[in-house]
Amino acid sequence: MEQKSGSLLEVVEKYAASETLNLPIFPGVARELYGKIADENCSIGDIATIIGKDQAMAGQMLKLANSAFFAGLNKVRTIRESIMRLGVRQVYNCLVATSQKDFYVSRDPAISKHLAMLWQHALATAKGTQWLLRKTGYSEAADEGFLAGLFHDIGKLLLLKVFETIKAERKDVALSESFVLEILDFMHVEQGYRLMMGWSIPEIYCEVAKRHHEEDIDNSDPLLLAVRIVDRVCAKIGISLKPDPTISPATLPEVMALSVKEIVLAELEVLIEDTLGQQL
Repeated sequence: MEQKSGSLLEVVEKYAASETLNLPIFPGVARELYGKIADENCSIGDIATIIGKDQAMAGQMLKLANSAFFAGLNKVRTIRESIMRLGVRQVYNCLVATSQKDFYVSRDPAISKHLAMLWQHALATAKGTQWLLRKTGYSEAADEGFLAGLFHDIGKLLLLKVFETIKAERKDVALSESFVLEILDFMHVEQGYRLMMGWSIPEIYCEVAKRHHEEDIDNSDPLLLAVRIVDRVCAKIGISLKPDPTISPATLPEVMALSVKEIVLAELEVLIEDTLGQQL
């Protein structure tokens, strides 16, 4: 980076470290639910009672259970039916995803454009990773795949919020488009990992955020492999802040490590493209 960029980098790092920029991740209901899902004695009724404490969240659960994103054949009318359709883990994924969505907005047109694309990428990676793990024989990790995909680029969300604040508070600082994209690429892994650790997010998701761009891959970690594959497929078809149509998914080392067939990659591309019309 040039010296000018270096000074701007210091500004960005200072704002990113500011307590005022911490993003709340879970609503109270989602926090309580997270503590319950590990309890083997927790029943569907217990889960329904927790969700029912928040009217807005309860309404959102019914909407999600009947949406194109998660829908079954019959319309569900109660929280209990929603849980039975989606499963407890999927319910939790839904709550986290919906609590995240509201952060991906900005009054600044340039930031708003990036946030909109980042949300599409996060959601596509979440659903794509979940689907790919099931398709490749790792169903037990599929629900974890949803959150791993949702959070893998969370550092970019933080940095875009940082840029939004800097533009509002520091009229003496000019943030060019090229600088914004460069910093997003350069800093998002470290910032995302720090943010998630500060949130006490389960380490399995923090590690994916930390390692999803490492040159050396861990062939023994299907969750990380799947996120990396879906992230690259999203970039190939343009659902990314860093699109790259030259990517050939079939040649990716992660694809070979996970033994993903070309027909599965083709189906994955279709699934990701369909996700764009199935917003939460």
